[in-house]
Amino acid sequence: MGRIEGLKSFPKMDGLPKRESEQAMSLWGSSVSRVVCFSLGPEGTNIAQASREWLKKMKLTGKSEVVLCDTPEECLERARMVHDAGVLAVYWTCAVYAHESEFFFGNPDVLPFFFQETMPLDEMQLATVAFRVNEVVGGCVPSTWRISSHPSPQHLLRGLNIREIVLVNSNAAAAIHCKEGKSEACITTESARKIHNLHTLHLFGCPPMVFFGGITPDGADLMKVAFKKACSV
Repeated sequence: MGRIEGLKSFPKMDGLPKRESEQAMSLWGSSVSRVVCFSLGPEGTNIAQASREWLKKMKLTGKSEVVLCDTPEECLERARMVHDAGVLAVYWTCAVYAHESEFFFGNPDVLPFFFQETMPLDEMQLATVAFRVNEVVGGCVPSTWRISSHPSPQHLLRGLNIREIVLVNSNAAAAIHCKEGKSEACITTESARKIHNLHTLHLFGCPPMVFFGGITPDGADLMKVAFKKACSV
């Protein structure tokens, strides 16, 4: 069969390291001078924490940095802009990202699941500012409250009869929204709760979650060169 003009195809995996050990060996080599992880911010998100855990696991902290972005889409856009020789751009998403399928099929030229990191979620919770804690009586959240949430975990609120769910770009952004008085409570992480001095109302838990590090066509080309060189040593 031939090709249809205007349609893209998924990239082939030929020449790329597939096992984690092969990926690590390739990343340690001199072909990769720096690894830049574009992760969802602000500080305190699960995705940013997962990308840093991956860098530690792969022993790349000495030649890497994490750049926080407003959305996963911006992470990909910023990664596409990296063309410097030897610099590997990795953009991060999460298995439960509400738009993951659109993200995958809408960008068929990239490899969104090339790297993976499994990590327990940073204790997900419902939190509020200190002066509102006493408004929760008998374990009941006032129905007039607005609750800020990223689109993905908003379904955790199905058991509440509340006025409005205010959608924001991340769990950490939800904490900022609540702190600034744009909502009465938020779904956030323990790290973001501490950063913004919020108070926990309910703990949802911290189950294991899969996070994905994607690479662009430039990144794939670099990894092929790095893997070939690593295999020849």
